[in-house]
Amino acid sequence: MKSKCKNPNGLHNLKAIIGGQTMDTLKFNSLDKAKRHLKSEGYRFNKAFNCREDKAMFYQGRYGWVKLTSTFDYLNKTSMEQGTVWNIVKL
Repeated sequence: MKSKCKNPNGLHNLKAIIGGQTMDTLKFNSLDKAKRHLKSEGYRFNKAFNCREDKAMFYQGRYGWVKLTSTFDYLNKTSMEQGTVWNIVKL
């Protein structure tokens, strides 16, 4: 018997399936807002890997690691404007 899809497209597409586990993804419109959020959660900067427009930064906290990446996506759910969106994924 086939199992139901755990990650349907649409508004519930905010979870990424990584290694069989679901991880929450936070999205921000600016890098400053994302950094402020990470600092308020107690994470500190560790490494950065940048290549042209692709940027990835790793932060370490007492609860584990998170990755801050930039993607070209819709700025919010209701408009058709596209731009750089910063995603925070727990590893």
